Amino acid sequence: MFSLTENQKKLLLAFFIAVLLWGYASDQTDNLSNYGKEKIVSYLADVKIRNLPEQYQVESLSVNKAVVRIDYVSYFSKITKDQIEVYVDLKNIDPGDNMKILEVELPSGARLLGVDPGYILVKIKQKD
Repeated sequence: MFSLTENQKKLLLAFFIAVLLWGYASDQTDNLSNYGKEKIVSYLADVKIRNLPEQYQVESLSVNKAVVRIDYVSYFSKITKDQIEVYVDLKNIDPGDNMKILEVELPSGARLLGVDPGYILVKIKQKD
């Protein structure tokens, strides 16, 4: 029959406590206990311009960056800032001041919680 000595019991208890402390001290969002749980993250992303007609140019934007709040279920993937794209679509635009909604492209499995600001003021002028 297998029997543990007093010294082996203390070593086993010390190892167990060390593993618990290591799990507590490590990054809580990436350890094994959060496998498959929803994570809510915020990113500061650059605002890009899409579909600007050739006869126009952008004179100014009210903001150049936007805060994007998303949640996703983490299995083996982690969403990074590079996977998120914030843009303003200028397909049907007129010269002058235009209020446009910021649009966001996210990787699959992510859900958009919010964008701040939600709107952007774009000043457009004719090309010279």
